Amino acid sequence: MGHKALKTPLLIFFYLLLLVKVEAQLNNQIFEQNDSLIPRDTQTVRLHFESFNYLRNTEYFDIIETGQTYFGALMQLHLSYQPYKNVLIKGGLQTKHDFGSNNIQAIAPVFSVSIFKHHWRHNFGMLQATTNLQLIEPMFNIDRAITNRIENGIQSVYKNKGDYFTNWLVWVTPTYRGASNQEQFNTGFVWDKQIIETKKWRIAFPLQGTLAHRGGQINTGSTPIYSRLNATTGLKVKYTFNKQFSIRTEHYWLHSSDFSPSITQPYKNGFASWHTLAIKRNNVELMFNYWAGREWQSPIGAQLFNNYNFYNVYEHRRVRHMAFTRLFFTQNIYPNLKLDLRFEPFYDFEYKALQYSYSVYLKLNISRNIGKI
Repeated sequence: MGHKALKTPLLIFFYLLLLVKVEAQLNNQIFEQNDSLIPRDTQTVRLHFESFNYLRNTEYFDIIETGQTYFGALMQLHLSYQPYKNVLIKGGLQTKHDFGSNNIQAIAPVFSVSIFKHHWRHNFGMLQATTNLQLIEPMFNIDRAITNRIENGIQSVYKNKGDYFTNWLVWVTPTYRGASNQEQFNTGFVWDKQIIETKKWRIAFPLQGTLAHRGGQINTGSTPIYSRLNATTGLKVKYTFNKQFSIRTEHYWLHSSDFSPSITQPYKNGFASWHTLAIKRNNVELMFNYWAGREWQSPIGAQLFNNYNFYNVYEHRRVRHMAFTRLFFTQNIYPNLKLDLRFEPFYDFEYKALQYSYSVYLKLNISRNIGKI
């Protein structure tokens, strides 16, 4: 792959960058679905609409991961109701439309009950999942914010000053007596413990873990049971020069284990390290990453970092080293309209080639009070 392959998406990225007036504050939560209690809205019904539009193209050619394109829109319409001052109920529908098709690819229900107590939030039903969990990329595939935008289960979230903690259980696939499939779920936790916070410095200790399981006692069949664990710990340091300019570095050391009765992929135990240096000025962030993995595997992590092909376990590499240079731009065009542009080239030292991806995301959120009950 030569320079010509990179030229077109790079020019598109900078052309889009010049079209947008830089006026608003930087927003890095383009994928997150956030809501909260509004004290004055007790017993009030609100109407919420979200349009999440995406173009994500990955030009990957290695045996571990081949490129694909997501191009379409997710539309979510739901009602929220606060029957009590610390309870929030949501219900509605979400549709998924892939551009180039005249059909709606998926319609999914939206339902959740959230209870707020002190600094805790407990969710039942639709969770604050996907990128809200704050898992690092090797342990969470960012594409799931498109393919699995609604994840249902149970979750607790704690936020207080600089400390953050969440644990969750996502019920991926149910099973019933006599059915041919097995149940499947993902569970885990994220803990970000702040050690130091001053006007200039923030130092935090992150700890993360996930478990992906498929099995159950109701049904038996030829589908293999699996239980796969990922865990990481590290150090995060951020220095803020002023409101417009900051620099941060993050370092993680990871471990993966397969506790399945029969191992159905090449590696049982794996190790990796993930290092980041990011420089942010206003709405633009330049990031450098380095990945070193040996026999690493993650069922819900980005496929790009795995040491084997999730879709063909006979294609694998025992060792992988990759260096990334990434450019991000995030803009609040209007208070409820956000744009996110990304260009992410990387060099794979084993494959000995430069590969890249680019993405454009546009999200619109509208919320209106429609009355009291």
